[in-house]
Amino acid sequence: MHKLLFFAAAIMLMLGTANAHAFDISGTGSIYKASDGDTFWVTGIEEGAYKQLWAYSQDPRHFNHKYRSVKMRIGGVDTAESVHHNKALNTAHGATISDHMKDVATNQSARFRCWTIGKYKRPICAVSLDNIGDIGLYLIRNDFSPYVTRFGRHPYLHNAYVSAAR
Repeated sequence: MHKLLFFAAAIMLMLGTANAHAFDISGTGSIYKASDGDTFWVTGIEEGAYKQLWAYSQDPRHFNHKYRSVKMRIGGVDTAESVHHNKALNTAHGATISDHMKDVATNQSARFRCWTIGKYKRPICAVSLDNIGDIGLYLIRNDFSPYVTRFGRHPYLHNAYVSAAR
């Protein structure tokens, strides 16, 4: 009986650890800067949402406390690189997408919903703008990115992303 309880507790611990970074944090702000085609700085975030995101990441490279700004990665998409630390991965196509997204997104009001922290300790989010709607859908519909599920399905817009990818 003790072995069974120990086994059940071990399974629960593993499941809890696998989802240790799963959360649901929503808020608003505005796009300060597009770092890349799929990565944006959102600034002026409400204090509560900002503090929650900081508590999960705590990586100062992706936060500016003075302006309550957070560098967010759009989930479910992956545009060609334009500012990767490995310069060999940067492409002209990535630079074109990045420049386009800077034109479309900068200074736009943003609504976001984040659900995890990614490999580089940035919040992974869905971000929507008044002028284009959900950024991920926009990227997929305009052939700037495929719908990427290697890290899991989009938790909020999976069906819409699948439809847009067709």
